[in-house]
Parts: sequence; C-alpha cells; structure tokens
Amino acid sequence: MEKIYTNLYNICEIGDDYPTTIMGIINLSPESFYQGSVFQSTEQIKTSADSMIKNGAKIIDLGARSTAPWSKKISLEEELNRLTPAMETLCKEIPNEIIISIDTQYSDIAESMFKISQTYRKKIIINDVSCLTTDKKLEDFIIENNLPIILMASEKIPGDLCTIEEIINQFKVTTNRLKLKGYDSRKIILDPGIGKWIEKKTFYYDLKIIGNLEKLRIFDLPILIALSRKSFIASTLGKYKSLPEERYNGSLSATAIAIYNGAHIVRTHDVNNQLIEISKIAQEIRKNK
Repeated sequence: MEKIYTNLYNICEIGDDYPTTIMGIINLSPESFYQGSVFQSTEQIKTSADSMIKNGAKIIDLGARSTAPWSKKISLEEELNRLTPAMETLCKEIPNEIIISIDTQYSDIAESMFKISQTYRKKIIINDVSCLTTDKKLEDFIIENNLPIILMASEKIPGDLCTIEEIINQFKVTTNRLKLKGYDSRKIILDPGIGKWIEKKTFYYDLKIIGNLEKLRIFDLPILIALSRKSFIASTLGKYKSLPEERYNGSLSATAIAIYNGAHIVRTHDVNNQLIEISKIAQEIRKNK
C-alpha cells in the first residue's frame, strides 16, 4: 500500500513520513460541552492562537456553533456574528504558513470566511461535520473555489454512523461523488466522527472505531481524529471523570493509540509539549511496525 501524503497549499505537509499535524481548537460557542475551550474576546483569541502556534499547531480550527446534539441551536446570523471578528483577528495576527480551518456546515458561512481570508491572503480549509449533507450548496462552493475539505463521517445527520464499515461506505459515496464532479481528491481529509452524536452510539462504538482506524487507509487520504475530552473517555474511565476538565489523561492516551493506528491530524483543545511528545513517540512506533 502506498504511503499517504498530501501538501495543503504547499505549506503543510501531512502524511505517513511527516510529524503528526496538530490542529488547535478555538471555540466561539458558549454552548460548547467544554467551557475551557471557549474564547470570546479578541485578546483571548489572539493569545490562544499564539500559544497553540508556538507549541506546534499548524492548523487553527475556528468554530462558532456547538454541534453537540443537546446544544441550543443558533441562527446563521449568530454564527456569522461570532465568527467574523475572530476570523479578522486571526487573519491579522497569525503567520501565513498557518492554515485556518472553518468549522461550519453552511455555504453562506464558508463564503463569508473565504472572502475575509482572501482579503488577508490567508489559506483556509472547510471542516464539515455533516459530510456535505446539511447544506448541498457547500459542496458546490468548495468545488468552485478549489478549497480543501474535512469530511466527518455522516449520512443523514452529523455523526450518525456507528461502525467502521458504515463509515467506510459513506466515505466511498461522498468521495466518489466529489471526484465525478472534478474535485481534486488530494484535498480531502477524513474524520471518522468520534463522539456520542446520536443516542445509539455508545462509547463502545468509539473505542472500536479508534481500534480499527487503520481500515480507513484504503482511501489513501489523510485521517483526522477529533477525540479531545469527549464523553467516551468518561464512559470508559467511570463517572469520576464525568467532567470534560477531568478527561485530559484519557485524551492523551486515546490520541497516542489513534496515531499508532493511522491518524495523521489531531484536532485538540490542548496544544502543548506533552501532546507533541506523545504524538511523536506513537508515530515513530507506527513507522517501525
């Protein structure tokens, strides 16, 4: 099997022979399950981004809508109002070699953020947890503008796939459709969708997905894992780790195993030296299987 490799915008090399790419989370949603990740003032956003980049983040993921199923729903206008000043701040402050990821399911939001990025000559990637099912116009937008896309495994609603087989089948459908429309598949990143997105999806499914992550290599595309402080950690460790603030060690452990099993990108709330060292060891062991 060929080694996985891609180079986003010729500034971010991702693949089997490169250091794990770290994506730091800047969350603008007060409805988020983890309040420690929420930043609202421009000064907080700038400081957080600076710290993440200093500690090794190559991508900053900016999101303003909580995708937890139980979260309060917000309008597109509210999402845009939260994102715009934060996007302006990042574009003004961060180096050009850092890619900004826009965590949205909506074409109107993606288009607005793209316009801002072009003003400042910044590079962006769209991160859609619905696998291009929420807003069909988003698919057309990324194709027309040749934008990289992170596809999180989903069929009807975000995260509604429970097994690695279901995830693979849906990725086949979506990636084949994009290719038929002329989209460059080298711009696709795959996210299996860890988390309790639907009631049926217990923590056992998350553990099995992480354990079988290597099966996604059949696509020859980079694999992103987003498991930072999620509920499967609490369910595995017991109720005494019920708060997101108490799930740091579990996040690190699961991250190391995910990297060993094939993850190339780690989306995380915690960009620090511990994460970098753990990622490097896991990757080196994987390379020397």
